[in-house]
Amino acid sequence: MLDVERYYRALDLEPNASPEEVHQGYLDMTWVWHPDRFVGHPRLQQKAQYKLQELNEAHECLRSQSAANGRKMGRKPKYSASPPPPRRSPSPGLSKSPTQRKPQNNDPRTVNTSRPSICFKTNPIDDWLD
Repeated sequence: MLDVERYYRALDLEPNASPEEVHQGYLDMTWVWHPDRFVGHPRLQQKAQYKLQELNEAHECLRSQSAANGRKMGRKPKYSASPPPPRRSPSPGLSKSPTQRKPQNNDPRTVNTSRPSICFKTNPIDDWLD
């Protein structure tokens, strides 16, 4: 139990921190102690590498511990191994599938003056960017 307390102290957290707080504490401390921040200072860069190893160990231990506690408590894991739900097609008319295109004339004497079809694809990330 002494190691667990040391891990919480390394991440600058209270011992009753939630898994989300553990992860956020890890992100915060890795930002502070990342060795690339100390370029030109060899002693500090070496210390930062040591601290980063310690942070990685603490994060790995506390996450595996919280996952084991979740299984004991009968909680469902946050991420499951099931396949993702089927993607919805974008609004009709925004994209043209290859089956909807008109057949092209393959006669080499004719000049193709048609423009390529424009295809708008929606991405779930686009929703929160607006």
